[in-house]
Amino acid sequence: MSRTAAAKLKKIEREPLWDLAHVQLRDALLAGHFAPGRALPLRDLAQTFGISITPVRDAVTRLVAQGILQQGPRNSAVVPHLTVEELRHLTLVRCELEGRAAREAAARPDAAALARLDRQLATMRDLIARRQLDTYLDVHRAFHFGIYALAKIPILQEMIENLWLRCGPVLSFVVPDYVLLRKGSDHHAAALAALSRGDPSTAEAEIVADIEEASRYLVSLADGKGLLRPPSAAA
Repeated sequence: MSRTAAAKLKKIEREPLWDLAHVQLRDALLAGHFAPGRALPLRDLAQTFGISITPVRDAVTRLVAQGILQQGPRNSAVVPHLTVEELRHLTLVRCELEGRAAREAAARPDAAALARLDRQLATMRDLIARRQLDTYLDVHRAFHFGIYALAKIPILQEMIENLWLRCGPVLSFVVPDYVLLRKGSDHHAAALAALSRGDPSTAEAEIVADIEEASRYLVSLADGKGLLRPPSAAA
């Protein structure tokens, strides 16, 4: 091909289908839309996305490699159950990473970002007051990751997201009982206040307390085998 012809060509900007499928699966897992133990047949996912099975398989293979999904039988993946011990390990690492992200965020004040966090906190409180929690976890996640984005350490945020992907299916267990009890809501407000006044130590402490408090509630839902179950099953 001549240089003239090559110069007229433009880079193809369209994202690979497997990447788009990965984003949708990731967002669904983060939002807790897939319960632990749920099978995800690749063909069903492909039909839902309106694409062929090959990019879906590629996306699922990536999530399996990350330890977020498990390989299932007959061309499927499975959302893994989480044990008390696994949650303890995840909580330990989450506290270290998310606490550090909050500490770094407090050292980088951003008026626009803080105003956005304040609006998200108000939305969470309003959803609790109206007992309309369908979107609560989405706003809650946006609030936390809005804080972590302020740290401006991309690799730290990427690691935190990976941990949330592993926890996502059981984080949905906090709705509705735990959320309606408003447990942890004061930690959100205190963390935001610490960010606003540039107080790294308190920002870190409040985020850590929020994670640990939710973890203790989830542990209380474990069955006799140490598997975390939704409140209705644990009762």
